Amino acid sequence: MRAAAGLGSGLIAGNTADAHAGPLAGGGEGFIDALAMHIGQAGRALWDVLVATPQIPSAFADVWRAMAAGVPDAGTLLALAVLIGAAVLFVPTLVWRLAGGVEVHADDDGRARLKKAVRRLVVDAAGLVAMVAAAALLARLFLRGDTPVHALAVAIVGTAARWRLAMLLPLILLRPREPQLRLVAVGEERVRAVLVGAGATLAILLAFYTLMPVFVRAGMAPPPAQALGVLVGTLAAAAAGATLARFFAHAAEVPRPVVLGTDAIVVLVWVAWIYGIVALDFDLYHAAAFSALLALVVAALDRFLAYAIACCRPREAPQTAAAEEPSAELALVADAEAADAAEAEAAVPDPGSPHLMQILVTARRIVLAVTITVFATFFVRLWVVEILALVSQELWYAWREALLTAVGILVVGYILFELLRGWARLKFAPRTHGSADDHDAAGLPRPAGRLASVLPLLEGFVGALIVATAILVALSHLGVNIGPILAGAGIFGLAFSFGSQALVRDIVSGIFYLADDAFRVGEYIQAGSHKGMVERISVRSLRIRHQNGQFHTIPYGQLGAVTNFSRDWATVKFNLRLARDADVEQARKIAKKIGQDLLAHEEYGKDFIGPVKMQGVADVQENALVCRFKFTVKPGRQALIQREAVKRLFKGFTDAGIRFASNAVVVQGGDGRGDTSAAAAADLSRHLAEERAQAQG
Repeated sequence: MRAAAGLGSGLIAGNTADAHAGPLAGGGEGFIDALAMHIGQAGRALWDVLVATPQIPSAFADVWRAMAAGVPDAGTLLALAVLIGAAVLFVPTLVWRLAGGVEVHADDDGRARLKKAVRRLVVDAAGLVAMVAAAALLARLFLRGDTPVHALAVAIVGTAARWRLAMLLPLILLRPREPQLRLVAVGEERVRAVLVGAGATLAILLAFYTLMPVFVRAGMAPPPAQALGVLVGTLAAAAAGATLARFFAHAAEVPRPVVLGTDAIVVLVWVAWIYGIVALDFDLYHAAAFSALLALVVAALDRFLAYAIACCRPREAPQTAAAEEPSAELALVADAEAADAAEAEAAVPDPGSPHLMQILVTARRIVLAVTITVFATFFVRLWVVEILALVSQELWYAWREALLTAVGILVVGYILFELLRGWARLKFAPRTHGSADDHDAAGLPRPAGRLASVLPLLEGFVGALIVATAILVALSHLGVNIGPILAGAGIFGLAFSFGSQALVRDIVSGIFYLADDAFRVGEYIQAGSHKGMVERISVRSLRIRHQNGQFHTIPYGQLGAVTNFSRDWATVKFNLRLARDADVEQARKIAKKIGQDLLAHEEYGKDFIGPVKMQGVADVQENALVCRFKFTVKPGRQALIQREAVKRLFKGFTDAGIRFASNAVVVQGGDGRGDTSAAAAADLSRHLAEERAQAQG
């Protein structure tokens, strides 16, 4: 830590010197010179270490002779240690089998899978505890001694136990041969490749990290040990890089920044390892490795909560990914996307388990916020204060209490906001997934309630109020006088209101529209020349979507008169033109029967308030009787029901022999004089033809 702090302080000192050098001192030479000097020193130190590489075999031979000199059964003891280490690796598997195992079947619902996933985690934890206990007990019984060989044997067992502990997170994320419990969307082939690469990397690092101190304490020269450490670290970094490259090779869904970030972490840990080996100071490596471990823990926790949320959606529960097939991976990716989208759609949880789903969504947000805050505070303390020494210990201790109090207030405010939002969504938000009562037969969502329509606005207002209050309280704990801030905010708000009168008009108009309950989300309205279904209600505007697909964003100040077609009930009247000689009474009876049939219909019957009936003859035209029909239904599907009623009326009238009016025009002659006129015309034509023939002859 002191070496790393010295490096950071040296660079800062060089930068400070450069700042005070003035324009004639050569610009940025101070920082560049300091950086070049440290790089040169590190390069020379690394070269001094690498030149000792040929001494590694002889150094190991010499130290082993010294260690085994006083222990005649040294080889047997090490072989026993290897057997014990291999045995303790099977303890978690033994515990899993004794617990009965956890088998997830394809027909299990989401909640059953979630219970089995939690049980699998508990069994894993119990297996690791049993493994550590067994390793400690066996080492104490069979490897007890004060010689370096006994210490090496105990280190071998410790290496095995540490390796199994380190493999816990990869196993939890990937779950080999258990695709239903897998938290990452990969196939079985990639799972095996990643686990082999991760296992090899961890085995190389942990073996050196655990065993090498024993050899050094037994008298091994530091340069060969350092050279071996450089080689081991480079080999482990290469193995980790190859594993990540194979993992991301066919993962098109992984964002490019994630790939670059993981590669950067590997390089950072490798550089920290090389620095620790060369400088014999592993504080920087511990900080880098622990930072990567914490990031992996946060990612694993987030993935498990996402999996739990996906399990609460039975229709989108995780599917089997038994092989490296696109369909299996797409199914798993869909589950992860469904879990992430559930946060945005938590207002409409699965009716099968709405409370559990909302609790998990809220818990995920709170846990991630708290975890990230704690880890960020730890990173600042570790890197800024301890490793790089960018902030002195005295300054950190002087401001630590105020900073932690301010951060704690912000976190508490966020937790309070999430709890209130989760409660409001469970209490008032509509359901749009899986419930037949929330959709009509055409699959369209029914209009939301009044509170559900304004819930996003209330959430935003309450969230802004809580965050603003938390920020002000946090600033006050940091010693900032918030009085001028409040006064300035009031003056700025007054000036803003005068300068943005149109915006203020829109907001005020929206408040009155919402107070009048003029429209709700999901209702069909008309405002001026715009018609459509209300999709979103914001602070200053309303968004409606036309049935043809285009949507209109209308500020509240320009809405004017609003016509709501989706409130309470809708009466539909339409006309049918029957022939002049149609039996009106028979048509009325047929219409009444069709109305009763529609009332009893499974799909349309629940929408009717008043049945289809014939009101009578509305008009008598030259070639038609215009008959008017009427029915009353719940709003939303009146056009669909009208089409069904017209279809049935047409069929009923046609089957009963009632003709519809025709627009054809028929011209008829009278008194039988049509035939005489035709004969006279024929005689006249024949006479004219004969006269024309005589004239030509």
